Amino acid sequence: MRTGLALAAVLTTASVAFWPGGAGAVVIGGPLLRDGLEIIPSYQTGIQVDRMAAPEGSIHLEASIHATAGEAHGFPVGAWISYLTVNYALTRDDIPTFKKSGLLYPMTSKEGPHYAGAAELAGPGTYNVTYIISPPTSHGMLRHTDKASGVGEWWKPITGTWTFTYPSPK
Repeated sequence: MRTGLALAAVLTTASVAFWPGGAGAVVIGGPLLRDGLEIIPSYQTGIQVDRMAAPEGSIHLEASIHATAGEAHGFPVGAWISYLTVNYALTRDDIPTFKKSGLLYPMTSKEGPHYAGAAELAGPGTYNVTYIISPPTSHGMLRHTDKASGVGEWWKPITGTWTFTYPSPK
């Protein structure tokens, strides 16, 4: 009984601890829980990043990706998952020709490591964002495969789609 309660407390703490909460962060949608990962999309405005210019009218699009209790590759609960490739695609239903895509890069801030990048928008409106998260093998991370210390195959790319309003009505 105590073990179950302790595990629930750890999971709740991990989820809250890594929820994007920087000043001005707008969470785009609820977390996607898949293959032992928690993926939380968000955006911010007014963010400056070294070696990266943000075009006028862009947002700082983010993906917070951390391990959950079901992660099977040795990442502790709550740990940031490194070595991922995170692609994004933005569309807008009322402007069928609006399509933007790119990569979210690994970076860090006072809130901790995350994946992010400058994403151009077409002004205020309702947008759809899709993330495609490829496993660490996309950057060459290897895994043990022996009986004593091996872990299973990496997951297949994970796709998540959310709808959000910019600017946020909050």
